[in-house]
Amino acid sequence: MRIEIIQTNEITSYVGVRANSYMTNLGAAVEAAFNELINRREEIKHITSHKVTYGITPPNYKGNSGLVDFYCCYEVDPIGNLPQGMIHIHLLPRTYSVTHYKGPSNKIVKAYDYTTKWLEENGYEYDDTSYYFERYDEKTIRGTDDESSEILIYCPVKRK
Repeated sequence: MRIEIIQTNEITSYVGVRANSYMTNLGAAVEAAFNELINRREEIKHITSHKVTYGITPPNYKGNSGLVDFYCCYEVDPIGNLPQGMIHIHLLPRTYSVTHYKGPSNKIVKAYDYTTKWLEENGYEYDDTSYYFERYDEKTIRGTDDESSEILIYCPVKRK
């Protein structure tokens, strides 16, 4: 795994479908939301790339045993009319760690554990005031345990 620190400089906009579930059932809810997103993509205006989707999570994930949200989205520019039942999210410029994860999606928690350790060793900590997101593209093999699947994981961070 490789980790880098980046600074985004622009507000980015996303449109998509919300999955809401307890962590124990989140996988099925996310899969259903991604299927809905793909099936309804023609309703979304100004998608920057049809080959790239995002999984976006609010900062309430860690240690949350209650209901959590997960947003399955496309990046859009500019944001247009919002299709019925969909959500929009704006991400403000900020500092992120970017973890380049390669491996089965059911073991992605290892990437988050690795990121946590790396941040601690390099003078950073999570900035739990903003969204986390994962970027999926043609290298991502969703829904399988394929070792060659690739995901970019963006975590908001700040210096200690």
